[in-house]
Amino acid sequence: MRIYRTLLRIIQTAVFLALIIIISGVLKSPFLAGSGGSTNGVDEKASQQAEALTNKKIVALGDSFTLGYPLGAESSWTKTLADILQVEVINKGKSQQTGKELLARFDEDVLAENPGRVIIFAGNGDAIQKVSLTDFQDYIQALVDKSRANNIIPVLALPVWYPGYEQTIKSMREWETGYALSLDILVLDFNDTLFDSEKKYLNGLSVDGEYPNAKGYKDMGEYAARVLK
Repeated sequence: MRIYRTLLRIIQTAVFLALIIIISGVLKSPFLAGSGGSTNGVDEKASQQAEALTNKKIVALGDSFTLGYPLGAESSWTKTLADILQVEVINKGKSQQTGKELLARFDEDVLAENPGRVIIFAGNGDAIQKVSLTDFQDYIQALVDKSRANNIIPVLALPVWYPGYEQTIKSMREWETGYALSLDILVLDFNDTLFDSEKKYLNGLSVDGEYPNAKGYKDMGEYAARVLK
């Protein structure tokens, strides 16, 4: 009988200690607001995600096709996009830019603007300047990583057809499409709006066969607005 009582007391003591350990662990959980655990990291992350979703400001980072060459930013697709969506769209397009150059000016042209989204429109400059596909991939991945690290939602605009560089651009587009799909990134494909099945500009959308005209850029903006809406 004495052995039985001793064993019973041991079991009761063990259960009591186990309950104390469990309760202590719950109270220290970082997921309980008002507990003894720290919630700073969780709260900060949630706040950043909420800000990214409510911040409607957009930066368009790219080359001549973003700038609106040869007409200028006031006739670019970004102007039409801003007018339709009624949001601030900042045009950060520059002529003869590669992915490497977009990455180099990302802090100044994107982070400094504190947007909710960034449209990364690269590839044509890379193709024309004969940047390798591997390097192009590295720059796109770095731009996406940097965007996400700063709670900016990346949108990838695929390079468009350009005379003499169709095969290089095709390879870039195929890789970028698969990459975007793997990371659930929204894609803009202006080819559907600008070109026919033979990779030629649709009637009335270009003067020189290399760049869109005013109507071409307007159609690009309307397409982008439909996708981003």
